[in-house]
Amino acid sequence: MPSFSHISKERLNTATYTLQRLFNVVIGFYNNKIIQGWRPIKEQLELYNAGKSKVKKGKHNTVPSKAVDSGPWIPGRGIPWPKLPEGYKVDSEMAQYIKDLCQFYHYGGFVEGVAAAHNIPIRWGGDWDRDHNIADQSFNDLVHFEEVS
Repeated sequence: MPSFSHISKERLNTATYTLQRLFNVVIGFYNNKIIQGWRPIKEQLELYNAGKSKVKKGKHNTVPSKAVDSGPWIPGRGIPWPKLPEGYKVDSEMAQYIKDLCQFYHYGGFVEGVAAAHNIPIRWGGDWDRDHNIADQSFNDLVHFEEVS
């Protein structure tokens, strides 16, 4: 059975009790890593200035954090960050990119399903408007899950 590393537990402990409860259920069924819970404002501004965030201050910056970044964890491989191969040709590299990207969508849907089953309202960075249509997103943050209050 999957379990969190010491570092993932520390990061998750910076989040709200509701998010801790959610991800403690998720880890029982789906191996994953907590990338970040609470985030300092300085780091948030760096992400914003680099175009990796759309907000200067967000749910990661509250105490406790109302957001968690978490991704699927593949034993022996880690988080399968999708890396688009040069040339965009259909070959084994492109196939691997597609599989890695799909892993994040599979994981996001799983977390959303567990949250729904436990009546925990969340917003996922792959479906910001929560309409279950992932094609209408202009900004994807596939590791981002935030509490909706």
